[in-house]
Amino acid sequence: MKTPALVAIILSLLAIVTATARVQSVTPPASSALSPLASLAKALSGKWQLQVRFEPASTTGNKTIEGSGEESWSVGPGGIDLIEQEHIPSPYGETFLMGIIWWDSTKKQLAGMECNSQLSFTCDLKGALNDITMTWDGKRFEIDEIETHDGKRTIWREYWTDITPTSFVQSGDVTQPDGTTTRFMNIRGHRVKKLRSLDGM
Repeated sequence: MKTPALVAIILSLLAIVTATARVQSVTPPASSALSPLASLAKALSGKWQLQVRFEPASTTGNKTIEGSGEESWSVGPGGIDLIEQEHIPSPYGETFLMGIIWWDSTKKQLAGMECNSQLSFTCDLKGALNDITMTWDGKRFEIDEIETHDGKRTIWREYWTDITPTSFVQSGDVTQPDGTTTRFMNIRGHRVKKLRSLDGM
């Protein structure tokens, strides 16, 4: 026959186990907060050869610019960020870019910062805090950025679609203050094993 003290201990242990199970059932594991970042990394990680086309625009002398480029995506130390490196021809000359993407657990959304060889300050810290929003639904990765040109605020929208294990389409649009949107850039990426200018940088 169990003593009252032993029964009380058993009941206490059962209560603790039940409470723990309830907490675990309603609280997702901490790693689930990184799932959008991990999913994006799985979709884009690797090395890509690019076919680049910039459409004619008044800001570029109304010339079409075409050429080849490179892009790589890799997970940073500890899986806390995703790093994109890019080398492309552009209307402004040869351009090197680096993007750093992370999961903002406070805002529950992806965040990021761009470093660009065409920027006088190189890395856009202010933009990372205030001007950039990112979305990833498992099929389409989109970056929206508020920019100011000649005193006018425009929206730069860059997005990756049709992502497969071997290819993707990358596009860039500009939306003017009056709401009109024009295509500025088209890129097609094809997976490769080695890159000429980004490998070993």
